[in-house]
Amino acid sequence: MALRIAPKILVVDDHDIFRNALTKALRLSHYRVVQADDGPTCLFVARQEQPDLILLDLVMNGQDGFSICRQLRADPTTSHIPILVVSAWTEPQVRKKILAAGANAFLEKPFSTSRLEQYIEYLLPRQSTTSISTQIGHVLTRSTLTVSPQGA
Repeated sequence: MALRIAPKILVVDDHDIFRNALTKALRLSHYRVVQADDGPTCLFVARQEQPDLILLDLVMNGQDGFSICRQLRADPTTSHIPILVVSAWTEPQVRKKILAAGANAFLEKPFSTSRLEQYIEYLLPRQSTTSISTQIGHVLTRSTLTVSPQGA
């Protein structure tokens, strides 16, 4: 039997209805999900939770997605995390600007769940599944196990 830890995705959007709907859909697809509703919270959660992927909206109160993306890339603790920008902005110059800021991909709103899944699978690092017996075997071969009766 293979043991696999589901990838963790950080969903960042200031619209509660969209963020919660996306979170529910991702959880139904067996992802672990954490949320942020603004830029500063995104930065904090990304540093603390170390998600496998960030879904980032561009237009938010306070800091916009461009600024957040640049800050995530500049921080050594978050620079490795793939960023998928999800936005209703469709102008080519917006896409160029966000990709230049460090995003890995851009997905236009609205989108289908199947299209989102394609992007997620493309961006997530390949995670290997490891069987429990393989893990136990690895631990046992690295340590010496000695069992002796009391008083012997």
